[in-house]
Amino acid sequence: MSDPAADTPHVSELAGLWDRVSHARGRMLILDYDGTLAPFVVNRREAFPLDGIRETLCAIRDETETQLAILTGRPIRQILGLLGDLGIPVAGSQGTEFRYPDGRWFTLLPSAAQRARLIQAEREALSLAPPERVERKPASVALHTRGVPAAEALAAEKSICRLWSENSTEIGLRCRPFLGGVELRLEEITKGTAIIALLDGCSDADLVVYVGDDETDEDAFRALKGRGVAIRVGETGTPTCADAMLRDVADVRWFIRRWLDVERGRNATGQERSTHGSRQ
Repeated sequence: MSDPAADTPHVSELAGLWDRVSHARGRMLILDYDGTLAPFVVNRREAFPLDGIRETLCAIRDETETQLAILTGRPIRQILGLLGDLGIPVAGSQGTEFRYPDGRWFTLLPSAAQRARLIQAEREALSLAPPERVERKPASVALHTRGVPAAEALAAEKSICRLWSENSTEIGLRCRPFLGGVELRLEEITKGTAIIALLDGCSDADLVVYVGDDETDEDAFRALKGRGVAIRVGETGTPTCADAMLRDVADVRWFIRRWLDVERGRNATGQERSTHGSRQ
């Protein structure tokens, strides 16, 4: 049997996508950050968006009716520092933080038992790794292994997950991998629950597209089934339940530029119709 993932089309081959962008009454484009808008780097504090991406997002925001949003595993304050404040909804920390353009900011906090376990988990991680590789978020702890030799990284991830799994599952915490590390976080809060929350605030969108690159994005892809188009960034053959693939961040830049061009063409056509109608 063939591998379904190997048959996942490149987004340029996704039948009818650009026609849908052109004709949908409402559009929402949701984007992950690391590995999607910004190339991976060893120092996560230097993961800036690829040249031209921020400018294209600003043009989509200002010149079209597409509703933009960011959905990321990073804390929101980090995203604002790296990408800048675009004045669009941002869901951060794997869906435990939300910031909206009107200034509202929501954080889903862990219970007392979960908080105590996360404090302990941070200590456990610091016993195995230097502080710069350990990150505490509002409702999770992450161990970063990007840049560490593969065998050493795998051993560290396995060791910390064994420690973190003790006295965690019964209080709703789970150790999960991401590209470049592992994280102990709230089991019931994922990018899947986050994307549903974002969609609930955008009920007029006929077309919803989400682009992400990570195993954690698969939760969002599954939640989007029947409600939108899921696109995974990565090499062909990457196991995914997404509808299409983009190869890398440069492909994402091409994709959002194409989105902008289609929107501009839509607007120009609408203006021509309006002008023609006014001459009747």
